Amino acid sequence: MSTPVIQVLVGFQTTSGFGNPFQLNDAVYGVLDTSTLGGIAFADLTHIVEAVNITRGRNRQLDQFNAGTAVVTFNNTTRVLDPLNDASVYYPNVIPRSPIIVLANGIPIYTGLVVDWNLDYSLANQDIMYARCSDDFTVLANQALNAFTPSVELSGARIDTVLNRSEINYLGPRQIGAGSSELGAYAVAAETNVLNYLQLVTTSEQGYLFMSADGVLTFKGRTEVLNQQADAVFTTNGTGLPYQTLTNEFGDELLYNYIVTQSPAGGPYDASDATSQALYQSQQYSLTNLLNSSSSEVEQLGDYLLGKYKNPVLRFNGLTQQLAGLTTIQQNAYLSLDLTDIASITKTFVTGNPLSVTQTVIVSGVSHSITPMSHIIGYTFESTDQNQYLTLDDTIFGILDQNLLAF
Repeated sequence: MSTPVIQVLVGFQTTSGFGNPFQLNDAVYGVLDTSTLGGIAFADLTHIVEAVNITRGRNRQLDQFNAGTAVVTFNNTTRVLDPLNDASVYYPNVIPRSPIIVLANGIPIYTGLVVDWNLDYSLANQDIMYARCSDDFTVLANQALNAFTPSVELSGARIDTVLNRSEINYLGPRQIGAGSSELGAYAVAAETNVLNYLQLVTTSEQGYLFMSADGVLTFKGRTEVLNQQADAVFTTNGTGLPYQTLTNEFGDELLYNYIVTQSPAGGPYDASDATSQALYQSQQYSLTNLLNSSSSEVEQLGDYLLGKYKNPVLRFNGLTQQLAGLTTIQQNAYLSLDLTDIASITKTFVTGNPLSVTQTVIVSGVSHSITPMSHIIGYTFESTDQNQYLTLDDTIFGILDQNLLAF
């Protein structure tokens, strides 16, 4: 089998030479009701693509999701992407912030903006254009809020409140979950960075905020990724998706046995585990700028984090696979797996006990390395929360509609 079919689309402003724009008083382009208007039109540049490299997600479970980045390498021998070439059909609109979409077998694997057009001129006229891209996190990272005081609301509603403010007016597609944490009516200072504030909301929820592969700003509360069926099953025995490499970590990267939490509602609250401290010494993790509206939730959030991180756990944290040679169905299963999806991974051994180990994990990172004869996909994983259980009247664990039960 071959590699997945790659398609790279770049959006340019329409001109009289590209995209049939609407132009007032023009005998051809000034005719109404023709379904052609000035604006962005996507050009298929796949035929000049030499390589694509994509990195999305986060490296560590307690970090925030980063802006997804990509580098697309174009053969620019014809100078079609040279901003100085006024003979190009795209002139003068080879400019930063051009939208870009990368698809594999028709499945979006990256959606973002070209933030830099970096052109390498060659004396042999074999010019190369590197389009360096970032997803719409780069838009939020360059916006600031005016001073305001929000209402008491759930974390998902708070994110919508910020995105809907007139000074932000976020126009991109979004899929915002409700969340579980109630956030307080705490004043937001003028010039507060939008992305930083949204990530603070996410931390207060212990949820997930990221850009999906198809460019949708997505927020999931902490319970939305729990107790779900696996979206993909990875094995080496022919019963699931094959993989070539599997890595794990077993160290103190996520070892915290002394947790400090605080919000304007109360704190600082300390949660600690004496047994873990006796074994590993005290390892502190602090969240002292939370937005949670009640002191009880702030305190219980510390207990939640302590339960997750007080002991080191051997985690399957990454795998890679060469998609060339897989069936189209297998390729599409790989390509469709996105951030926060659930995967089951089985490692089979030839000796020892047990002879196989299966872990259920959350996808926290996706990478693609694509050249004409190769498409290597990689995932990073984080563990699902094995310490979740139902506790009546508990603001963290007492939510009845999340299918979380004690066993």
